[in-house]
Amino acid sequence: MPNTFVPDRPGFGRFVLDALALDHLVLSQFVLTGVVGFSTLILFACLLFLAGWACWRRLRRPPPRALARYPFVSILVPFYNEPERSLLCTLESIERSEYPGPVEVLLVDDGSTNATAAAVAQWLAQPRGKRYEFIARERNGGAKGLALDAALPRLSPDSDVVTVIDSDTVIAPGALRSAVEALYASPRHAAACGLIVPAGRHQSWLHRLQFYEHIGALAAIRYVQSKLGSVNVVAGAFSLHRTQVIRELGGWGEWLVEDIAWTWRALAHGYSIAYAPDAIAYTICPTTLMGLFRQRRRWARGRLESFRVAWGISWARTMKMLPWWLLWAQSALAPTLLLLIAGALFYRSHALLAVAALNWLLMAALNFVSVLHARERLQLGLTDLLLVSVYNTVIDALLLPANLIGLLDELRGGRKSWMTR
Repeated sequence: MPNTFVPDRPGFGRFVLDALALDHLVLSQFVLTGVVGFSTLILFACLLFLAGWACWRRLRRPPPRALARYPFVSILVPFYNEPERSLLCTLESIERSEYPGPVEVLLVDDGSTNATAAAVAQWLAQPRGKRYEFIARERNGGAKGLALDAALPRLSPDSDVVTVIDSDTVIAPGALRSAVEALYASPRHAAACGLIVPAGRHQSWLHRLQFYEHIGALAAIRYVQSKLGSVNVVAGAFSLHRTQVIRELGGWGEWLVEDIAWTWRALAHGYSIAYAPDAIAYTICPTTLMGLFRQRRRWARGRLESFRVAWGISWARTMKMLPWWLLWAQSALAPTLLLLIAGALFYRSHALLAVAALNWLLMAALNFVSVLHARERLQLGLTDLLLVSVYNTVIDALLLPANLIGLLDELRGGRKSWMTR
């Protein structure tokens, strides 16, 4: 009886393997094209929203944002072995801030072993316009959130807003007022943040990469999110939180990336987050490639950690934030530069090439809008309009390993490490 199935026929095994490889290639190409197409759709919607919002603002003058009464603000500044000059610059910027309401400043020394604490004590010995309190922890807790939690019992009973400012961040004189006005624009706002600008962009190519990343499309997307009440990342370098909501939801200590996790927890409880693009804070960014790698590895893990936190609270509200998380995942794990190369050389797919090119063009348009919007505040010029998309394309590809390893860290459940000083 003839055998219709001949597994040992010459070349049959290779034929099967080639067929399986082809199926896998087609499937992965289909999935990748779909994922990139989805994020491209979100980018297009953002651009369309910005255009519509600009037209609406021209037709209808926005109401004044000034408040009848400015709330009591408690500023927390945690530090650990921060260079003396950096921390004193932060304190000077707080001292010069133009805020019409009452302010208290709590400085939290998280077990520093250098001379910075002595320098701060000397600075506090001089007459100051704001009320300061120094809190010293005997031992470093290993995470910024633990230092913030240590300061919560020391808040004034009159505190309405808790503002967190990193010890390497300098806020513009009107930043605090603008951010508070954005926070109080809606009673559902649990937190607010401003525009974080990496300092020293002329120092090196690494500084420029981070500068253009922060002022580019990310700022435009965050602006769109703020109008929808769905800002999903409150930058920890300069963030504001309603004191009442902190007492309701708890502090930051249990999270590796406290700002992202707290934001998603607030969103999962039905709150919204505000963004004030004119509340500018300049922060010191990583100065080495390894330092940047560690930071972004931690941030990537924190994004997945925050998603899990929010899902455990309310999966329905978390699903509303899923498109923004997937947009980040696409840019972090499948950057357009690599997609264009893969589409041309590996997949040889016109569809993938087209959708990746459209993705890049839309991101370039959002970069352009962001730089144009911030050109006066940050003194930007034509060169910045041209370079922002180039640098953002490079940094997306450069940070792929850090993002991938950070997600794997969370999936494996490894030990949480701050990975800094």
